[in-house]
Amino acid sequence: MTVLESAQRFGAATRRRRIHRWIALAVVIALLGLAVWAVWFSSLLTVREVRVLGTVNVSAEQVRTAADVPSDVPLARVDVAGITERIDAIPRVKSVEVRRGWPDVLVLVVTERVPLAVTRAGTSLAYLDETGARFGSLTVAPRGMPLVVSSDQLSTQAALDVVGALPKALRDTTATVTAKTRDDVVLTLADGVRVRWGSAEQSDRKAEVLAALLRVKAASYDVSAPDLPTSRGTAPSPR
Repeated sequence: MTVLESAQRFGAATRRRRIHRWIALAVVIALLGLAVWAVWFSSLLTVREVRVLGTVNVSAEQVRTAADVPSDVPLARVDVAGITERIDAIPRVKSVEVRRGWPDVLVLVVTERVPLAVTRAGTSLAYLDETGARFGSLTVAPRGMPLVVSSDQLSTQAALDVVGALPKALRDTTATVTAKTRDDVVLTLADGVRVRWGSAEQSDRKAEVLAALLRVKAASYDVSAPDLPTSRGTAPSPR
C-alpha cells in the first residue's frame, strides 16, 4: 500500500468518525428536545390527581378548591408560588409544601395552625396560634385555652409567650391573660385570683414560684420578680 493510499484510507476513516459523531449528537439533541416537549408542553404528564396530606380541621376539598390547579397543565409547569399563596390564605393553614409526584400527581402537604389561646372577635371568640394569627370562630373557650386581652400586637405576643410557657395544670386553671404592655402580663385564674406575671422572661421559674405560693391562699400573687414574690389579701373563694 502506498503512502497516498494510506492517507486516503485514513482521511475516509476520519470522515466516517466525524459523521458518526454528528449523527450521535443529532440523536441526543432530538431526544432532549422530545423529553422537553413531553415534560413541559405535551399532555402526557398533565396533572391528573391533586393529593392533600396533613389536614385535620381543614377539609381536603377546601384545600383543592383554594389551590385551583388547572386539569390540563403539565406537572412540570405547575404554578407552585400561586398555589402556595392561595392555600396560605386559608386562615387555619400555617404553611403548605407543594410536591410533584411523577408522572401525574400533585401533592399538597398542609401544616395547620395549632390553637394556643382565644381572643374576642366581635360577639364571638377566635383562636390564636403562637404567632398571634386569628382563625376560626367559637362561643366558649376550650379548657386549657385562656382568653387573651391585649392592647396591641406586641402585648398579644407577650401574652401568648406566657401562655405557651405555662405548665398544663396552670394553663388549665387560667381563665384570662391580660397584657397592657409586653412587660405587664397578668393572669386571672378560674377562681378569680390574679397573678401579676410581668414579662414572658423566666416564665419557667415564675411557674415554679407560683406553684409554691398557691399553697397559701391569697387574692393575688406577684411573681414578676420571681426571686422576690409577694401575695396579698384573702382568696375570693376556696381553691
